[in-house]
Amino acid sequence: MGLDWDDLRYVLALRRSGSLGAAARQMKVEQSTASRRLSALEADLGVHLVARTPEGMVLNDAGQMVADLAQTIEAGIDELCRRVGGEDQRPEGLVRLATTESFTPFLMSGLLALRQEHPKIQVQLVVSSAALDLMRREADVALRLFRETNPTLVSRKIGEVGWSIYSSPAYLERTGLRAGSLAPAEMLAGQAVVGYAGATGRSTGGQWLAEHCRPEDVVLTGGSVTSVANALRAGLGVSALPCFAVHGDPALVRLTPEVVATADAYLVIPPDHRATVRVRLVMEAVAALFEREHALLSGTA
Repeated sequence: MGLDWDDLRYVLALRRSGSLGAAARQMKVEQSTASRRLSALEADLGVHLVARTPEGMVLNDAGQMVADLAQTIEAGIDELCRRVGGEDQRPEGLVRLATTESFTPFLMSGLLALRQEHPKIQVQLVVSSAALDLMRREADVALRLFRETNPTLVSRKIGEVGWSIYSSPAYLERTGLRAGSLAPAEMLAGQAVVGYAGATGRSTGGQWLAEHCRPEDVVLTGGSVTSVANALRAGLGVSALPCFAVHGDPALVRLTPEVVATADAYLVIPPDHRATVRVRLVMEAVAALFEREHALLSGTA
């Protein structure tokens, strides 16, 4: 079976763009050409790769497998070109940094010095509450608040993030709850709690909150720190938040001076990026930022 790499690229383009027309534009061909190349690949493989619906073409399970393979091949070709061309040894190029939504403003402002010192390095923040697959090139480096269990990946601890309990002035006035009036474990009793769902619910702060509140007191759940913080600003209740994300916010009041949960922060990279200069420089900049802002991040500021 002789597969044409170019045909595999059409499957990957269809997944990335979401429609045959957009895939054709991405590949700079006519839509009829894109359709013909997909049909040729299906004939070579002897299996359907797309479901042709009234709304357009959608990849089926086999199509998704082919797209995964195409993405792996594309990443390998890109890596080969970088290494042969010496790009990995120069302080320039794109670095995709995976992080969560709550870290985005912190990193944007904190990495200004990197931009000034190395203007040819472009940092792209890949925002997701789920852990992206570094081995499949979904990002070059990830900022994570949990220890990586994949022994193939390279991890570096850069600091810690502290959580505390917060609410809004309006909620405190309505309920009579006062900051520092109770121990953290007692602060949630009888209060309207805004909880966490999904991956954020598995964070140290989300787990602490779930362990210290009654399920019947949870009035709302959010899938991110940002959504929960917005619910608190609206006066819906109390919750745990990472202190750095809301420090100095006049719409929120910290109810517990102590930190109720702590998460270690790590930078994680695939092993072949250990010698990539632009990735190393980004990692050093993030690590230096965490060191400078230790008090803020740990919740002791």
